[in-house]
Amino acid sequence: MAKSYLASWKKAKDRFEKTTGKKKPDPKSRFGKLFSKISSTGLEGALKSYDAATTVQDAQKHARAFQSAAGSYIPTLDAAGKAAKQDGDAVYAEACADMVASLNKIAGSVVTDLERFDGLPKTIDGYFKSPYWFKLLHKVAKQEMSLENVELYDKILKGKLSKAGPAEEAYKEYVAVRSPKEVNIGSGTRSACKKCADQGAWTDMPWDKVAKDLGVNLADTIGRLHSALAKGEI
Repeated sequence: MAKSYLASWKKAKDRFEKTTGKKKPDPKSRFGKLFSKISSTGLEGALKSYDAATTVQDAQKHARAFQSAAGSYIPTLDAAGKAAKQDGDAVYAEACADMVASLNKIAGSVVTDLERFDGLPKTIDGYFKSPYWFKLLHKVAKQEMSLENVELYDKILKGKLSKAGPAEEAYKEYVAVRSPKEVNIGSGTRSACKKCADQGAWTDMPWDKVAKDLGVNLADTIGRLHSALAKGEI
């Protein structure tokens, strides 16, 4: 599901206006003086840009812009609400408390998003060594019907093809021309594998070259994973 933080903020803002009736507070009251200092322009702009982000880099940038804006907005709004309570204005006090709660919820979600962005593996192998990221990679690969790349790379990375039996099975399932799950690898790599297969030299299969070719395919899949992550689709 795509991000909808701006919509959540607008709902909170609408509730605030409905509760208060959009009436302006007394500018001389403690609440009025604090409330006059509040501006949601930076907040809304950051959330709008964050919702629209399609790359992890942009998502990180706008998420942090929201954090910066919220860092001053939320405490000021909270202080204004407490001042309203002291002034005896229960309507504004409750409305401010509700908006602070809504913003804190959004802020908490943004923190979680940033933790995911910052935790992205730096290498392809990293996606296979982390159960969390492997699950997401597997999900994206399945959606784009390229699971064969993930499956074979995983077998190679974990050293499961060092023996003749598993190597032969993997060759016949993933590498041989017109095999059930034929992977997209370079012709030179496929020829080298076929030579080993023809000679029955299964333990000499150049899995390192296969993994290198698969890495190119996986890099594309990981790029789409990043895009889906930035959009809040996974």
